[in-house]
Amino acid sequence: SGKLNPGDKIPSERELAADLRISRQSIREALNRAVVMGLIEVRQGEGSFILSSVKKSLKPPLTLIIEEEASRIFDFLEIRKLVEGWCAEKAAIEATEEDLENMAAILEEMKKVASKDKQWEELDLDLHLSFAKATHNVIAVHMMEALKTNFKPFFKFAKSMPRSDKIDVLSQHHFEIFTAITNRNPQAAQKKVIDHLNFIEKKPKEEL
Repeated sequence: SGKLNPGDKIPSERELAADLRISRQSIREALNRAVVMGLIEVRQGEGSFILSSVKKSLKPPLTLIIEEEASRIFDFLEIRKLVEGWCAEKAAIEATEEDLENMAAILEEMKKVASKDKQWEELDLDLHLSFAKATHNVIAVHMMEALKTNFKPFFKFAKSMPRSDKIDVLSQHHFEIFTAITNRNPQAAQKKVIDHLNFIEKKPKEEL
C-alpha cells in the first residue's frame, strides 16, 4: 500500500500476526516468499527490511554509462524530468500534512548545513525522494530509489558553483517546488521541478 518504503524495518512476526489477525505461520511463509522474491532482507539480530526490487538491477549499468559518457547525463536528465515532474504534480494532489511537514523539516535542515558537506547531498536526495513518497505511488518511490543512486554527477555540478549562487539558486528552486506542492498546484509543481532540471541542463558539461 506504500506505507512501507525501501529501507524501512518490517514489524515483527508477532506484531504482524496481531495487526492482520492471521497466524504467525502464515506471516512466516509470506516473509519467506518475500525474501525469495528479493523484496525484503533479513538481518541477523536486527529484523527484516524492505528492499527496492529495481535498485540492484538498475544501478550498475546507469552508473557506468553516466560516469563514462559525460553526454549521457543529459539523457538521464530527460528521464528525471519525466519522473520527478510527474511526482511533484501528483504530490500536489496526494500529499498529506505529514508529507508536507517532512519536506519542510528537510528544507530547514538544509539551511543549517554547508552546501559542500556530505550531509547536504544526503538531504538533497531525501528531499527529492520525499516528493515521490508524497505521491503514495509505490512504483514511483521504487523508481526514485533506483534513480537517486546515480545523482553523483549533479553534486559535482553543485560544488563547482560559487557558494552564493549555489545557496540562492538551488535553495530557491527547492522552496518553490515545496510551495507549489503545499498550495496544491499540480501544474506549478511540475513546472518548478522541470525548471530546476533545465537550469542544471544548461550548464556546460565540464562543470558536471
